[in-house]
Amino acid sequence: MSIRPRLSPTMDRFIAAHFFGPFLVCLAAFTVAYLLGDIFDRFNDLIQYGGFGLLGLEYFMLKLPLIVSQLLPVASLAGVLLGFALLNRTGEVLACQQLGISRLEMAVPVLVIAALISVFDFAISETVVPAATRQAQYLYQIELQKRKLFGIFFNRRIWVRVRDGFMSADYYDARHKMLHGVTFYAVSPDYSLGTIAQAPSASWNGHRWTPNGVSAIKLGPNNSIVPAADVTFDIDAKPKDFSLLKMDPDEFSLWQLDSYIKGLREKGLDPGGYLVDRDLKYAMPLACLIMASLGLALSLDPLPRNVSVGRSFGLAIAIGFGYWLMFGLTSSFGRSMLIPAWLAAWFPNMTFAILGSALFLFGEER
Repeated sequence: MSIRPRLSPTMDRFIAAHFFGPFLVCLAAFTVAYLLGDIFDRFNDLIQYGGFGLLGLEYFMLKLPLIVSQLLPVASLAGVLLGFALLNRTGEVLACQQLGISRLEMAVPVLVIAALISVFDFAISETVVPAATRQAQYLYQIELQKRKLFGIFFNRRIWVRVRDGFMSADYYDARHKMLHGVTFYAVSPDYSLGTIAQAPSASWNGHRWTPNGVSAIKLGPNNSIVPAADVTFDIDAKPKDFSLLKMDPDEFSLWQLDSYIKGLREKGLDPGGYLVDRDLKYAMPLACLIMASLGLALSLDPLPRNVSVGRSFGLAIAIGFGYWLMFGLTSSFGRSMLIPAWLAAWFPNMTFAILGSALFLFGEER
C-alpha cells in the first residue's frame, strides 16, 4: 500500500496566495470604510476646529495602526471566504479534492499564514499601537480641540494646578466620576504652604467636587502643625479634564498594563475593567487564526460552482458583526464584574473556535 505524499510547495504557495491576496484587499477596504465612518462621526468637531488640514491628516494616520489591529480578524475571515469562493468558481477546489487532496491538507497553508497574521497583530499591538494611539489622542484633544491639560501622571499620581494651590489624587474613576486618595495643598499669595487637606475620595455632583471624610492640618508659626477646620476643596477642573489623564487600554502595552494594574492593587484600588483588557491583549490576536479556521470550514464543503463572491463577502460581514457583538457583550459583562475577566475576554474565541471545529470535522469531503 503506497501513501501519497502531501501537497507540493508549489501547491502550498498557490493556496496561500489565494488567501493572502483577498485578505489584503479586504483589509484595505475595511480600513477605508472604518476611516470614513470615523470622519463622519467626528465631522462637526473637524469642521469646528479645522481638522481637515495637516493636523487632521496626521491624527487619522496615527489611528491607522489601531484600526488595522482591530480589523485583522475580520479581514482574515473575509480573505478565506473570498479566496476560496474564487477557487470554487473555477472548480479548482473540487479538482484538488478529486485528486485525493484532503481538506486538512488544503487548510494547512492558510492556517500557517493566519498564524503569522496573529503574531503580527500581537507584535504591533505591543509596539506601534500604544505609542501611535497616545499621540493621536494628544493631537485630537490638546492640539486640535485646544483643551487644557490640567495635570500629569507622576509616579502614578495625578497632580493638578488648581485655583488656590495644588491637588493630587491616586486614581480617577471615570465611570463613577470619582477621585480616590485626594490631597489638597492650599497655597497663600506669597506661595507659602498653608493648609493640607486629605479625603479618601471626592465625587462630582454635577457642579463641583464633594470630598468625603475630610481631615486637614494647617501650618502655623515656626512650622507648627495645628488642626484646621472649614476647609474648602476648590478644584476648578471638571471630569472631562481628568479624562485627558486617563489612558485607554489601547495606549498600554501588555507589560505596562500589568504594571498599572499592580500599582492600582497596591493602593487598594479595584483595577476593574483593566483585567478584561489585559486578557484581551492575548485573545484578540488569536482571533485572526480562529476566524481563518471558521472561514475554511465554511469554504471547503461542497458548494455550487456558481456561488457568488458577493455571498462570501456578505457572509464575512455577518459573521464578523456577530463576533464583535458577542465581544462587546462579554466585555461589558466582564467590566461590570458579572462574569470573570478571563471568561469575558475568551468566550467569543472559544465559541467561534468550537463552531469552526464542528463544521470542519463534520463537513463532507467532495
